[in-house]
Amino acid sequence: MDLLWKLLQIDSPAGDEGAMADWLVAEIETNMPSVRVERIGDSVIAVRGKAPTVAVFAHIDTIGFTLGYDRQLIRIGGPTPKAGVALRMAGGDARGKLRVGKAGGWKLGGKANAEPGTRWVYAAEPKQSGDEITSPYLDNRAGVWAALQTLTRCENVAVAFTAGEEHSGHGALVCARRLYEGYAIYQALISDITWDTKHVHCGDGVAISLRDSMTPRQRYLERILALAEVSGVKYQREIESSGGSDGGYIQRSGFPIDWIFVGAPEKHPHTSAERVRISDLNAMADMLVSLVNGLHVL
Repeated sequence: MDLLWKLLQIDSPAGDEGAMADWLVAEIETNMPSVRVERIGDSVIAVRGKAPTVAVFAHIDTIGFTLGYDRQLIRIGGPTPKAGVALRMAGGDARGKLRVGKAGGWKLGGKANAEPGTRWVYAAEPKQSGDEITSPYLDNRAGVWAALQTLTRCENVAVAFTAGEEHSGHGALVCARRLYEGYAIYQALISDITWDTKHVHCGDGVAISLRDSMTPRQRYLERILALAEVSGVKYQREIESSGGSDGGYIQRSGFPIDWIFVGAPEKHPHTSAERVRISDLNAMADMLVSLVNGLHVL
């Protein structure tokens, strides 16, 4: 899990993904010389092989906070913090705590001398206990980790590391256009983290989503499920009526790219103590690799 630990140390609240994009470009160019890298703003496209037909999408942004006037904390995406949770300035050393104001809003507590407009993130450090990791921002550092596995293990694949999923979806829209027009990519797998629920459980393998607030094309879903059945990888089927991912933005892009969500479940999403099982992360990476290889030869 050393690579995941490195990813968890890099701040990238939505709109401020530059440091993560810098790290990804350097990591891929240094350690994956056969991979072609293209940066579009703070999104990164990596392509391996002569003519891949499948792309893995993994968003590199996280939820967080913008410091407003009078030390007010304005949400970036959908954080769900508890009062008193430790915060730090993104890319800096300043520390503080989240306080609940008299009117119910969030405020930055502590003595940090911070300017309005600075970005703030959860300060908790990742921890591992047996098969379980507890950390902020496993959504979607774990998805980025799994996407990087496909680059090293698949001979023909494209990966879109997208900016802005938590707040606007702009990165997925831009990358969908580039991958379809520039590389003729027409299939996508969404490498992201989902929820532990009454029917989808941590420890039971990776989740393949049949739907969330959006519905993928049924024929493509059936192909994915058929490949999953013969993969030998432990998985569970997920059905939700709400929620979304880069898949929804791809669907709205107007480009005929089929997509399916593939992700490990976690507990306490968008808090400072997200929890995920290492066994589920390994199943997630294994399933993505199996699907990429299976879809490419069809």
